[in-house]
Amino acid sequence: MLKDFLLPFTSYKYLLYQLTLREIKARYKQSFVGYAWVLLNPFAQLLVYSFVFSIVFHFPTNNVPYIVFLYAALLPWTLFQSSITSATQSLVDNSTLLKKVSFPREVIPYASVLSKIVDFGFSAFLFTGLAIVLRVPIAPTVFYIIPIFFIQLFLTTGIALVFSAFNLFYRDIQYLTNLLLMLWMYMTPIVYPLSLVPNKYVWLYKLNPTVGIIEGYRSALFGYPFEWTIIGWSAILSAVVFLMGYYLFKRSEKYFADIV
Repeated sequence: MLKDFLLPFTSYKYLLYQLTLREIKARYKQSFVGYAWVLLNPFAQLLVYSFVFSIVFHFPTNNVPYIVFLYAALLPWTLFQSSITSATQSLVDNSTLLKKVSFPREVIPYASVLSKIVDFGFSAFLFTGLAIVLRVPIAPTVFYIIPIFFIQLFLTTGIALVFSAFNLFYRDIQYLTNLLLMLWMYMTPIVYPLSLVPNKYVWLYKLNPTVGIIEGYRSALFGYPFEWTIIGWSAILSAVVFLMGYYLFKRSEKYFADIV
């Protein structure tokens, strides 16, 4: 199984690279500001949320400016949301390849996720600039972002594999995905701190794997105490989701050409 899993990154790495590059180029082709949308979209969302939740509701953020506190969570969430949304539609959009070319089909949703990681990298520069302008010190624990990022990547890819395969059989999965992600966002401490969740519901709330991931990012960046229990739970659940997603994808792969 390990050999099959590594196949897209070894024997088919050039195809993976080309599909990722095509995904990036096609997204902003013939648009007025081009790749600037990578920064403009999250920045516009950031301004709206910052106004509503820092001025109207005024959430506590442990002396970190709310706009930076929010962006530290909004960045990884945007990666999670956009990767799954794009990957869900990826097999349908590449139906011609599915019919004519022999290759591991998971390369297609992988390319969708990788293209969003490129966007994530550009947006991270905006976060860094914002932190510098507002004089927010970044904690020495910032390097913990690396393992947390990989936890998120496994969770994202596992879900992307399942949704992309199911959407090929049932095309309304793409609409269900948008609804699920919208509800999931508000069940994750992105626009508000975890401390606002009533104590009697915190244990249930922490079963959500994205809670440990988002809290992990903030702890790494701002030096908050790490809750290793929920981060560990997120890691275990992400690994399980990825393995199940990969298994289900490969089981259904042989039917893809017939469906499209």
